[in-house]
Amino acid sequence: MAIRPKLLLILAPLALSSPAPAQEPATAGDASAPSPSGWEFSVAPYLWGAGLNGTLSAEGLESDIDVSFSDIWDALDVGVLGTFEARRGRLSLASNLVYMKLSTDVGNPVSPLLPSAPPGSFEADTVTQSLLVEGLAGWEVLSVPLAGTADPRRFALDLRGGFRTWWLDSDVDVKLKPGVPVGPFSRSFDESDDWIDFLLGLRASAHVTEKLALVVSGDYGGFDIGSSSHRTWSVAGTVNYQIAKHWDVGVGWRTLEIERDIVDVTMEGPLVGGRYHF
Repeated sequence: MAIRPKLLLILAPLALSSPAPAQEPATAGDASAPSPSGWEFSVAPYLWGAGLNGTLSAEGLESDIDVSFSDIWDALDVGVLGTFEARRGRLSLASNLVYMKLSTDVGNPVSPLLPSAPPGSFEADTVTQSLLVEGLAGWEVLSVPLAGTADPRRFALDLRGGFRTWWLDSDVDVKLKPGVPVGPFSRSFDESDDWIDFLLGLRASAHVTEKLALVVSGDYGGFDIGSSSHRTWSVAGTVNYQIAKHWDVGVGWRTLEIERDIVDVTMEGPLVGGRYHF
């Protein structure tokens, strides 16, 4: 199998499971007045319905990458996406865990090379797994009321730093059934990759009403440290609404770019999630 389809199958899970910042899918409570002295916790399952596009360069050749969210959804076997955040005063500690497993089966007929040979077929079965572990630490450097000093609506700004750890693995089984002079033929490929990207970022939140909040965040990292990406950045924005005492829901949009080795890809699409905080 050519390098391009194999690498595409490894990259595809990024578009569904790539890191939305742990506290962004639903964060209506994040922009409220400063928290009390005790710890506050939140758990948030989410989905990022993103597509993937960019370029792949190898051996002097460049090809385009274009994978839609519907293609990824059709191949999805298992998906576990969720975040956890702990906050105390100005300090926040967030983690993001994502596991995805996708499988694809591709089969094509093969015409005989000789007139007397029967037709055959080419089959490729692929199982792709991805694991993402993200950790972010933030410190609130600004918290001001949106109007008068007694107004509970506030604008807050956090400085953040952390990392994203990636592990990607793709198993490919190729079979060429009889029908051409070189058949039958079978072979298996196993490609895997892992790396850590260190990040610096900001998060701004505004609690515009008692229940409605706006959150915008961004980060930049990579820095060519060890095996990390040459460059990676992301920008996200969400609108969040508190539907119950301990429950928020949120929708938004996120764009993430990774430039690493022979790949330069951008993932973007809608965010949707719910958060339970206690």
